[in-house]
Amino acid sequence: MPRIVIAAFDGLQPSQVTPELMPTVTKLAENGIRFLHNHAVFPTVTRSNSASLVTGVTPGKHGLTANKSVFSEYSTTEVVDALIPKLSEINHITNGGLLFVPTLGELISEKNLKWVSVVGGTNGNAFVQHPNAPDHGDVVIHTEFTNPPEHHDGILQKFGEWPAKEAPAADLVKRTADVVIEYVLGELNPDVLLVWLPEPDTSQHAYGVDSLEAKEMYSLADTQLKRILETIVTSGEDPDLFVVSDHGYSTIGAVIDVPAEMDKAGFGSDQGDRSVIAAENGGSVLFYTPTINQNLTDDFLEWLVSQEWVGAIATDLPNSSSTKFASISEIGLNGPRSPHIVVTMRSWTTGKPAPMASSGVTTSGKVGLGSHGGSSSAELHNTLIASGPSFVNGVNSEIPSGNIDVAPTVLAMLGIPQPKHFDGRVLTEALKSNVSGDYSDRQKITNNLPSALIRNSGHDGITYLCEFG
Repeated sequence: MPRIVIAAFDGLQPSQVTPELMPTVTKLAENGIRFLHNHAVFPTVTRSNSASLVTGVTPGKHGLTANKSVFSEYSTTEVVDALIPKLSEINHITNGGLLFVPTLGELISEKNLKWVSVVGGTNGNAFVQHPNAPDHGDVVIHTEFTNPPEHHDGILQKFGEWPAKEAPAADLVKRTADVVIEYVLGELNPDVLLVWLPEPDTSQHAYGVDSLEAKEMYSLADTQLKRILETIVTSGEDPDLFVVSDHGYSTIGAVIDVPAEMDKAGFGSDQGDRSVIAAENGGSVLFYTPTINQNLTDDFLEWLVSQEWVGAIATDLPNSSSTKFASISEIGLNGPRSPHIVVTMRSWTTGKPAPMASSGVTTSGKVGLGSHGGSSSAELHNTLIASGPSFVNGVNSEIPSGNIDVAPTVLAMLGIPQPKHFDGRVLTEALKSNVSGDYSDRQKITNNLPSALIRNSGHDGITYLCEFG
C-alpha cells in the first residue's frame, strides 16, 4: 500500500472545497494543513503544471512549456499539442529527454521505491508524469495506454472499455477510482501513488465555472477519493496525502482568433522572413519567430501593444520599444524550448466572490464558460491540502507555496536528498519536526521565495505579480 498519495482534482479551486460539496477533502484539510496562497506555474495549463508537480521545476526548466508549444528538436515551425503520439515520438528522438530533469518516479526508483500514476485526464498529462516509467520499474495508467504497455490489456479484460472523457465525466471518475482500488492497490503495490481525477475541469469547460454540473462532479470526485482512502486504511496503512489541483479558473468574457488577427496584420505563419508562429493556450499565447530579425521583432511587439486583447507581454528579444516588458526568465519559461514572446490575454475582476471572481479573453471556448492558461489571480491560485501522520494538524498556512513544492516535499518525507536543480522548496511549515530531520525553524522558508513579475503592456498601468513558489 502507498506511503504517499497525491490526489489531483483537475481545475479545483480552493473556494470549492466546502463541507457541503466536498466533505472528504474538507475533513482532510481540518485534520491537516490548508495552503491559502498556493500557486500554479505559468502558463496555467494542465500539462505544464503536471510536469512541474512531478519535477519540482518551472516549465522552462523541464521543457514542457505549455499544452501547445514548439519543440525545436522536432520542428521549429510546427505547434505541437502535447499529447500522444507526438510526446512519445519526441521522447524517442531525444533518447528519453522529453523532460530535461528527472521525475519523482525516477528519483524515488533510485531508492528502490515504486511510483504508479492513474490518470483520468488527457493522455499527454499521463505521459509527462513519467515518460520513461518502464526503465525504472514504474507504471503509468491511462484510458488509452499504459507505460509499460503490458498493463493495458489486463485492465481492459478486468474492467471493460474505459468510459469516454466527455462532460460530465461521472463514469470516468468512477472508473479511475475502480482501477486504483481493484488493480493498483491490489496488484502493483506502489510506494507513491498519484491519482488524477478529470473533474471539475471537464465540466467547467463545458458548462461554466461552478455550474451545477461542475458541482456535482467535484462532489462525486470527493466521494471516489473517500473510497480509495478507505481501501488503504482498511489494509492497515495510514498514508500521507496531498490534495492538489493543477490550476484555477476564469470565466470567458470574449474570444479572439489570434491567428486571424495576425494574418490581417501581416504576421501569419507562412510570411517567409515575416513569419510568426502562434501557440494558443487559452488565456495565453506563446509566439515563435523562426527567422529572428530586429525589424520583425519591433513591428510585432508594436502591434501587440496596440491590441486590446493583450494583457501583458514578456520577451528577451532585443527590441527598440519604449514599453517595458517582463523577461522570459521572470515568468519561468526560460530554457532550451523557450518561446520568443509570451502574451497573457487581458483579464478583469468581476466583483463577484470566488470562484467567479475573474473573467477574461481567451483563444478558444465560448463566452460564459470556463477557461484557464492566463495569469489572473483566479487562474494562478489553486488548491493544495496536506494531511496524514507526517503533517501538522488544523493549520491554515499563509506562506506562499506552489505546485513546484510538492516534489521536494515528497522526497523530504521519504528521506531522499534534494537535487540541486529544484526550483521548489520543502514545505517545512507543513511537516512535523520529527519527519526527515528537524524542521522546527520554519521562518527560514520565507527567504528566497521565487516570483515572476509580469508587467502590463501599457493599456491601464496594472501590474500583475505572479508568485511561482
